[in-house]
This record gives sequence, C-alpha cells and structure tokens, in this order.
Amino acid sequence: MDRLEKNKNNLQIRLDGIKESGYRLSCSRNKDWVNNIFKDIQDLDFTSIDEISIQIEVFRVGKDVFLKGRFNTTVRTGCVKCLDNFDLPVEATFHYNLCASDEKELLPEKEINEADLVLSYYQGDSIDVVPLIREQIVLNVPSYPLCQEACKGMCPQCGLNLNHSLCQCDKKEVTSSKFEILRELSLKQ
Repeated sequence: MDRLEKNKNNLQIRLDGIKESGYRLSCSRNKDWVNNIFKDIQDLDFTSIDEISIQIEVFRVGKDVFLKGRFNTTVRTGCVKCLDNFDLPVEATFHYNLCASDEKELLPEKEINEADLVLSYYQGDSIDVVPLIREQIVLNVPSYPLCQEACKGMCPQCGLNLNHSLCQCDKKEVTSSKFEILRELSLKQ
C-alpha cells in the first residue's frame, strides 16, 4: 500500500510507510483545493488565487512523529486601510511533534508554553496533513493586511482611496469622538 493516500481533499501519510530514514513529500495542489479546505469557515478574509507548493519531511521514533515542512502560495485579501484587494504571497516553514492518541481525552486547563504550540495528536495508522497545512496558512496570513507598507488609506470625509489620487476635501482635523463636546466645557477652579 502506498505511503501517501490521496483523494480530492486529503493528504494522509501512512505510519507504516515512514522508514528509519524518514519520509519526504513534495506536491502541489491547485487553488480550488486550497479554497476547498477552508469551505467551512464563513468569514474568511482571503481566497487562494494560486496553487500551493508543499514540502514535508516526516520522521518517526516509536509512536511519536516529527513533521517539518514548508509551503508557499498566493492569496487575495483586502487592505485594512484602503479596502483595495491585493495579492499577498504567503510562505512559511513549520514543525509539529505528533503523539499518538487512542481517543481525544479532555485534558485539564493549563497555561500553555511555547513547546505546546507545536504539539498535536493523531489517531489511527495515518496522519492527515491537511489540518496542519490549513492551520499554518491561517497563522501566516496577516490579521492586519496592508497592500503596501506606506498605504495612505481612505479620506475620512469622502472615502476616496488616497493611494490613487488626492481628494479636494478640507484637510482640517475630522473627529468622530463622542467626547469632542467636552473640549468646549470650561472648567472652573
């Protein structure tokens, strides 16, 4: 049986296929595959516009599995300042320590440390790499994406994208603070 079980959405690595020297996986998937692994997330702020290239090395010691990998792709997302959509290259290296778990047991709540961030669990005789790749894509798309470092944003009065042209609005300071009225109060001493 093949070490890698493939179907439309899965990348399953069979444990019995991981030899002493390890196992290496290098593959690419099209943008539809990437978008499909996120289909259950309603408010996703990006879409894949390019294929994803994945390289993974897997090593096994007893039941513990050590996985390190890298991926690169391109996503389309919106700038938080000017609201224009732009293409953002996303690439990352990652590693996981995977431990066998016969059943998902609830562990007591505790403060996690840095080593816990790379710890994950698997069940059965294969490891599904898709959830790990999905997690890494989400972690590596910025939560505050900017189309460019020096994005000028939008005019707060007319809404014009200031990266494309300058507006003719009055440049006096515009405030929308509810506390602005407090400036007009005179304090008696």
